Amino acid sequence: MQYPSYIPAPDALFDSWLTNFSALLTASPPTYGLQPADATAVAAVKTAWSTAYTAATAPGTRTSPAIAAKDAARADAEATVRPLAVDIILNPSVSNEDKMAIGVTVPSVTPTPIPAPVTQPTLILVSASPLLHNLQYRDATAPLVKAKPFGVVALNLYCQFGTTPGIDPDQAPFLGSFNKTPFQVQHVAANKGKAATYWARWTTRSGPAGVPQLGPWSDSLSVFVL
Repeated sequence: MQYPSYIPAPDALFDSWLTNFSALLTASPPTYGLQPADATAVAAVKTAWSTAYTAATAPGTRTSPAIAAKDAARADAEATVRPLAVDIILNPSVSNEDKMAIGVTVPSVTPTPIPAPVTQPTLILVSASPLLHNLQYRDATAPLVKAKPFGVVALNLYCQFGTTPGIDPDQAPFLGSFNKTPFQVQHVAANKGKAATYWARWTTRSGPAGVPQLGPWSDSLSVFVL
């Protein structure tokens, strides 16, 4: 399980965060479900970090070796603190207030629902060969980008066959889902010479009650099957 990063990236903010983390843990390890030895380990890397950070930021001692030592001290500190921070995050006995006080992420107990797509895909014919169509998709709002919109996991493709191009996507049978572009559509010999009219919709993995959310229809793309 992954959570948003709670350790600040800038060294100055990291220094404040680590100082607070160490102070609260040292004051009461049981509050955070940890042991005194854990607090001692954090205090040790905090001291090493503070010494290296001061040397790397003071005008008289800011040298390349001092900066390298500071970076190494930070890496050691994070390696020690992160597993303990994760233990605190995952411990249901630690209150949300205490988690926030020590500076770690408070897990959300209510999953954020993925909204239905609001944009439509665009279908593009790459090439056509006997009984095979090579297609690609783009989002209509970002035609130069391969990435699907946020929350979208796949493109649902529908296809209607006839002697003339189709006009109603609601009458088109579902053909399959595709999550990579470009992609291929293989046809059967019985459809040779027919117009294959494609429509597509973005789909999410799930939504309310676990039902995937579908976006609006794409424009049609009609290609004769060779």
